Amino acid sequence: MIGRSPILAVLLIVKMSLVALVPTATAQTITIRDDTGATLRLTTPARRIVSLAPGATEMLFAAGAGDRVLATVTGADAPEAAKKIERIGDANALVFDRLIALKPDAVVVWKDLTNELVIDSLVNKLKLNVYYVSVRTLDDIPQSVRRLGVLAGTSTVAEQAARSMEKKIAALPKKSLAGRRSLDVFFMIWDVPLYTVGSRNVVSDALRHCGARNLYDDIDYPSPIVEFEDIKKRNPDVILMTAPPITARDWRERWARFPSIKAVANKQVLTYSDVRLTRMGPSAIDSVPGLCQQLDRVPR
Repeated sequence: MIGRSPILAVLLIVKMSLVALVPTATAQTITIRDDTGATLRLTTPARRIVSLAPGATEMLFAAGAGDRVLATVTGADAPEAAKKIERIGDANALVFDRLIALKPDAVVVWKDLTNELVIDSLVNKLKLNVYYVSVRTLDDIPQSVRRLGVLAGTSTVAEQAARSMEKKIAALPKKSLAGRRSLDVFFMIWDVPLYTVGSRNVVSDALRHCGARNLYDDIDYPSPIVEFEDIKKRNPDVILMTAPPITARDWRERWARFPSIKAVANKQVLTYSDVRLTRMGPSAIDSVPGLCQQLDRVPR
């Protein structure tokens, strides 16, 4: 028996070595579906999140995941707590070195509004876990909040917030056009180039609630660049300018040179200053009654 013990010892060592080569059981993978239907696989809910859109940041807070957001972008100032979060650029230009250093579990990207080169860098070069937000109507907002709750493991809070939003949406004005003409509204985001909103934008949906029509609702794009001559041809009843007072004054003076446009002739070149709507987060829902009130004052 004593003579066989070295052999047993060798066999034991080999057996232990083989066991060491067998992969250990890993944590269960969580499959998360984002707003576009794409799937993201994580071993745990995301604890370290970078948000690359102001609206997405607001939705993450609503979903109960505000304390998971390590960094965000310029303009992400809602809710108040979001103002304290580190900025790493905007949707078109990021400080990639800082983003990498943060080691995020997930990067939340607004699919329709983020520069394609930025997305390509995140997905194909940096190989980060990218979660896409895509909100095009008011009804999309609570659904997106629910999904972000799954991403962050805060579904209970997210569900409560989403239900509250749905109640608000149900209570919003739904202007009947019976007996009155719809207003064609040119929603002006910027002047050079002329940026507006297309059909894939919450603003279009909000205008419909107010009994108005986005002048470029026929363009299947969230924020198209349009030509001035085309605006003249479409001849809007109202021009809503999203600009601070000084800038809006300059824009209004520029429009005044074109009295053939109905909005100009009827003095309906107006300033719209509620950033909640253009941020397209949960507070966009709260902005709709004010938009409707402003448009209700326009003669039809």
